[in-house]
Amino acid sequence: MKLVRLIAFIPILSVLLLSVMLPEAAAVDIVPSEPRKVMRVAGDNSFPPFEFVANGTFQGFNVDMLNALSLETGISFEFYPMPWSEAIKALESGRVDAVQGMKYSQERAQSYRFSEPYFTSSQGIFVRKDSYSVHSLADLQHRKIAVQEGDISSEAMQRIPNATVLAAENQEEAIRLLLGGQVDAFIGNQITGQYVLQKNRQQDQVKLVGDPIAPTDYGLVVLKKNEAQLGEINHGLRELKSNGTYAKIERKWFGEYIYPSAPRLKELLTYVVAGLVITAAVLLLILWWNLTLKRELKKRLNAYKKTLDELARRDRLQSLGQLVAGIAHEIRNPITSILSYSQALPFKYDNKEYREFFTMHVTEEVMRLNRIVTELLDFAREKPPEKTLFKLEETVRAVALFFHNLFEEKRIVVQLDVPDSAYVWADAQQIKQVLINLIRNAIDAMPGGGTLRIAAQEGQPFVIVEMEDTGEGIDADDLPKIFEPFFTKKAGGVGLGLSICYQLVRDNRGEIEVTSEKGAGTRIVLKLPSQLEEDEHA
Repeated sequence: MKLVRLIAFIPILSVLLLSVMLPEAAAVDIVPSEPRKVMRVAGDNSFPPFEFVANGTFQGFNVDMLNALSLETGISFEFYPMPWSEAIKALESGRVDAVQGMKYSQERAQSYRFSEPYFTSSQGIFVRKDSYSVHSLADLQHRKIAVQEGDISSEAMQRIPNATVLAAENQEEAIRLLLGGQVDAFIGNQITGQYVLQKNRQQDQVKLVGDPIAPTDYGLVVLKKNEAQLGEINHGLRELKSNGTYAKIERKWFGEYIYPSAPRLKELLTYVVAGLVITAAVLLLILWWNLTLKRELKKRLNAYKKTLDELARRDRLQSLGQLVAGIAHEIRNPITSILSYSQALPFKYDNKEYREFFTMHVTEEVMRLNRIVTELLDFAREKPPEKTLFKLEETVRAVALFFHNLFEEKRIVVQLDVPDSAYVWADAQQIKQVLINLIRNAIDAMPGGGTLRIAAQEGQPFVIVEMEDTGEGIDADDLPKIFEPFFTKKAGGVGLGLSICYQLVRDNRGEIEVTSEKGAGTRIVLKLPSQLEEDEHA
């Protein structure tokens, strides 16, 4: 019986041998299949290590999978390598029966039917090594991005407004556009992108940034009307996974981790201990902050008894539960990142790029924790103002000069109209910190450029300072919450900037008001004392 089965498979093996030997040029002429159990399958001719043509042979992970499926199911697969965009057109026109590897999405599922998944595919953002301004999809606005024509990355680009997209025939061409400076970033398959860079010895010129984009199932695809063809294929895939064939093919093309030796484990343990020390320090900070907040809550409730609205705002600011919840939320993200990177390090220690990634990102997360702690201390510090009579115009110009380079980079026009004769009676350093926080918020609100106007009017007993920007504005529902600790809509923001501004202005016997309209900019009015209080100079 074994001999009979072997003889039965001779025609199938012959077809497979001929199909993988087809040159790339032959992909254009697709002939109708003979009336036998044959599936015509299109594949990307340049998508290593999944599928690609090398030395006239179509090979890769997907090709090996279908060859194994052929032996398992008896289906003969005819391969037609071609550019990816042509493969999709060939399927839709009926010139082929299937595409051998496609990433799932809800949009694609409306037109195609997917086999049971046999891999998880992720997209990534590739930038040049010297690029430090792109960290996520949101940073790609108003930039040029390369994608493979017909690739699922095009769906991600729909979420990036005002981006210019250049379509390349394959990922290798897209990387050439990136290295040639014709685009700012390339979005494509993470594994293929790194494969191409290593093959061409270019891995030291490009880096991956941000989290993987939409890790999603990956499998063979047919048209909706041919869904019945997937039944036998799905059965074969389950068999390949259960009998170990799939694991061998996956190991052949993607390898497996080599675990580090004992001496290196000691070194890795140092990183783990460092992470635990940071975690313990943060927990102690939470306990200390808890006690501080209780004292602060009692003092503030006794100190501020004005209008009902003001009392409600102060009550919310001092809500212990809200503050502790905010602290926990803000510190959990960097701690989770540090823990994830540390857990993966033993398996990726020999990967130079991952060590560089680990060093950079763990440092960033520790700096973020430090920034959170610093802002928490600034918010909680019981430091009375050291008031002096100072010239407001000099302080405003000094703060504007501090942001000069950022104004030019963000294409923001600054208009200053502060009279030289305007003096303020307050803590000069605290008022400077207020101005810095407010201007930084205005810059963040104008990612595409705009105008920032700062004007002042002399008066008694207050100098009136007005700051107006042409930025994105604030939602009406969010406006009452902007002075609450840890309320923020900015990615990576802590949400203490405006709370600190509010506290410093009030400590200096001033007032702050904010009006804004979504899409129409924001206006902030500061009322700062212009003369000594009677109880201070009597």
